[in-house]
Amino acid sequence: MSECYPLTPASQLCFFGYYDKCPWDERGQYFLFHRVEFQDRPPTADDRAEICVLELNSGKIEVVGKSFAWNFQQGAMLQWLPGRRILYNDREKGKFIARVKDFPTGKEKILPRPVSAVSLDGRKAASLNFSRLAVWRPGYGYEGIPDPVWEHPWPEDDGLWMIDIETGKDELIVPLAKMLEYRLEENIRNMVGRFNHTLFAPDGQRLIFLCRWKASPVASSVGFTRLFTVNPDGTELCDLLDTYYISHFCWKNAREILVYASLEGKQAFWVVEDKTRHYRLVSERLQKTDGHCSYNQAETLILNDTYPINGYRELNIFDTRQEKTTVLGRYYSLPLAKGEIRCDLHPRWSNDYRKISFDSTHEGYRRVYGMDLEDKITG
Repeated sequence: MSECYPLTPASQLCFFGYYDKCPWDERGQYFLFHRVEFQDRPPTADDRAEICVLELNSGKIEVVGKSFAWNFQQGAMLQWLPGRRILYNDREKGKFIARVKDFPTGKEKILPRPVSAVSLDGRKAASLNFSRLAVWRPGYGYEGIPDPVWEHPWPEDDGLWMIDIETGKDELIVPLAKMLEYRLEENIRNMVGRFNHTLFAPDGQRLIFLCRWKASPVASSVGFTRLFTVNPDGTELCDLLDTYYISHFCWKNAREILVYASLEGKQAFWVVEDKTRHYRLVSERLQKTDGHCSYNQAETLILNDTYPINGYRELNIFDTRQEKTTVLGRYYSLPLAKGEIRCDLHPRWSNDYRKISFDSTHEGYRRVYGMDLEDKITG
């Protein structure tokens, strides 16, 4: 197993967030993370997260802002934009917004909606209704603002939005009501729909997202999921897979998606071709359980994790050339960290794919760790 090292201060409750964003800046000199005051309950509208920047050479930490729009799974969607700009979601004057802050000058721009994903060139951002998620998918939404379309199961005037980061102009590109044209199930109109988990393709020309629906927000209520892709202007909307069980995914390249789903009677990782709906099993040797997956740039390695197995979460890399898994570590998961306050590893590549970072509670509290990958792993 490889050795990990802490990136955030001892005895302070820190995390980065989701597996689809990179905490390192373009030059690998600075590292982003959230710092909070508790880890044993979900955040309320009054709880804030500090937005912190670690200078890796000196160990100096600078607090560059705070957010009142965050959760333990994805934080405040904290991330770098090109040109050493920092983006994160917040709440201000009764609205959820996104802040784009120039580092280190501190000059700030405010976007009119909270952000769920950003294109790699930093020009476009997708946005969702995080108030709706707070009710229907706790752990992924934000507290403090009621859902403005709560009485509409499939509203015409809400859904998936696109934001021009330079101008701040926003546009509704896929209304939730549009999904009813794709779903013919008799019960769907009596259920409540939502969008979640957006991600731009590497070239920024397509966006992937989940449409989910259920009859009741209680956890035991049966839910359904479909996977869609769309152009940033809302055209060429595609329902990718004939299954209602779809979980984590990532873009393998601009045309293919790696996704954990139930197909052909088994739950596994599949590679799906965008628009064509063709798919294939990655490998019989790849882990059969769900995890937070991502490819390296060469499309040869899959970084992944597992949910707790006998109290430990596994961090691993699968080499698609050798069809071999290298276990990087197994980390104890605090029993209290369950449900929406759980601490998934959410492993993330550095920009040069020579390092990874992950969140963990194996020292008894939420902390961010790094790991340098050996040459024999990265090839």
